[in-house]
Amino acid sequence: TPVDVDGLADAVAVTAGGPHTCALHADGALSCWGQNNAGQLGDGTVTGRRTPVAVAGLTDAVALAAGFRHTCALRDSGAVACWGDNEFGQLGDGTVTGRRTPVAVAGLTDAVALAAGSRHTCAVRDSGAVACWGYNHAGQLGDGSAGALTPTPVQRTPEEDAR
Repeated sequence: TPVDVDGLADAVAVTAGGPHTCALHADGALSCWGQNNAGQLGDGTVTGRRTPVAVAGLTDAVALAAGFRHTCALRDSGAVACWGDNEFGQLGDGTVTGRRTPVAVAGLTDAVALAAGSRHTCAVRDSGAVACWGYNHAGQLGDGSAGALTPTPVQRTPEEDAR
């Protein structure tokens, strides 16, 4: 039988990662709960939570996506912020350093939608192009390569797609 999540009365969207869940509130704030061993709850700690805790510093989110142990939010400006596990560059900040609070995805200011896989993340840009970053062992970044990690967004050009 479904149970209500404590303290959530104004959620407009929800996303479920591997061991955690996050909700977008009507005012643009975010709350997350569950396992937090990689900082995927975004509250600055690695303490797991059984009830929602606020994500630090985000009050302008319009969408969110959760991967296995990372979470990302689309901001109303078109920027994207991510936090949590970053072993494969899935936070998009140009590093492989895990983050317990949100960090900006490098060079991405025109996103309109997000999706997160286990260890990679993708965003639809306002042009309709798709940019992805993170683990690429099976070619899931879509740039024609496989086997490497890419800690910043990569995007195929229209010329590459025409080939």
